[in-house]
Amino acid sequence: MTSNQATQALCGLFVAGLLAGCGPALGTVSGNVTVDGQPLAKGVISFVPADGNGTPITAEIKEGNYTAQAAAGRKTVQISAPTVTGQRKEYNAADAPLVDITEESLPPKYNSESELTFDLNRGSQTKDWSVQSMRRR
Repeated sequence: MTSNQATQALCGLFVAGLLAGCGPALGTVSGNVTVDGQPLAKGVISFVPADGNGTPITAEIKEGNYTAQAAAGRKTVQISAPTVTGQRKEYNAADAPLVDITEESLPPKYNSESELTFDLNRGSQTKDWSVQSMRRR
């Protein structure tokens, strides 16, 4: 390797190192989700950038617990708790498998028309959410 090639290689590594450190500050949030005072057995929680810039992050809620990692910043939070209301054939054939028919159990103010917000900071933090089902309104 010539001196010029070695210099180019070192410069390339230096620039790559700089670019790797230029990503967004990440925050991790974990916590509990309760519905009508009880842990949500199964659902999803999404953190959507409030300014519309960036990628929404969705995490599973299992037995009331969730953990999500996203770019730091103000987020609109959407919580969804679908319940199975029946089943239907996946397609029109005699041997078609059955798929679940679901219905949202939470009011739109927690998901499609969310009023929930959260300021996600760099590092780790905890945030619990307590919501009410449509049945308890």
